[in-house]
Amino acid sequence: MKNSEDWKGAAKKQQNKIEAWRLSYLSVEELLCLQLLGYSPKQLYEDMESERYSLKERASMSIRELDKAKRILDRQAKAGVVTIPYYSEAYPHHFRHLREDAPPLVHVLGNKDLLNREDNVAIIGARAADKDGLDMAYGLAKQMGEQGHIVISGLALGCDTAAHQGCLDADGQTIAVVASGLDITHPKVNKSLQDEIIAKGGAILSEHPFGVKANPTRLVARCRMQVVLTQSVIVVQCPIISGTMYAVRFAQEYSGGSFGWENNVYSVRYDTQNELNSGNQFLLDYNLALPIRPGQEASLDSDNKIVIA
Repeated sequence: MKNSEDWKGAAKKQQNKIEAWRLSYLSVEELLCLQLLGYSPKQLYEDMESERYSLKERASMSIRELDKAKRILDRQAKAGVVTIPYYSEAYPHHFRHLREDAPPLVHVLGNKDLLNREDNVAIIGARAADKDGLDMAYGLAKQMGEQGHIVISGLALGCDTAAHQGCLDADGQTIAVVASGLDITHPKVNKSLQDEIIAKGGAILSEHPFGVKANPTRLVARCRMQVVLTQSVIVVQCPIISGTMYAVRFAQEYSGGSFGWENNVYSVRYDTQNELNSGNQFLLDYNLALPIRPGQEASLDSDNKIVIA
């Protein structure tokens, strides 16, 4: 009961916060202006409740940054990028589980309707994967694509690339959550893959505007967006020290209790253990993930949770 009451209280508080944003009349241009001025999501959300009118004044007085924001948004619109503010009904509702860490704006190239689909799964892993890892990523994503479900990954080399491609080869739709502005493909060699994702009804999603390059901090931060879009995360292959482990930590952090959200993590169990899959074994040994074995089939049940056969 306590968890239920906590969730209701958190949901009410979140709704009040959304309403505060609506009442603030901060436009998309003003929100981006404030981000260009260095405001973090947490700072914006905290100030929005107590100083929303001063934020609007700050944006209006920052003529150079406001003009830059308008020019960026104009370029994005001409390139087909849709920018969605936190208070919009089109905003990915799962991102609200991130609370103060939710991006105030998201930028989408492609099919934005996928962002609010419930039948999805994140398939992630390391860039330096071996054939077994790549085959698992490709095969699991292809299964999901054949079933009409959405596959979420990060457009990185290795497991991410294999997951996106497996879904596409099944004529499925996939979402790539990236750590740069949408005028930049990271890594560059995946430009053709990005184009194929868009052409086949998928989406590329970022919290960063045009001109922002990926860096280690942003690559880690995008992990929170990957895992909160879904209730099921599959770790295909990764060493103990890996960016994938940040995604697992975020999946645990934004799950259960007052979040009103359960995120299940699965890890592939390999017959032969090595450095490349040491992270998988760690997750299983410490009961941080549920096992999936090579050769098993995965599907989603009516609650959009993974079922292993």
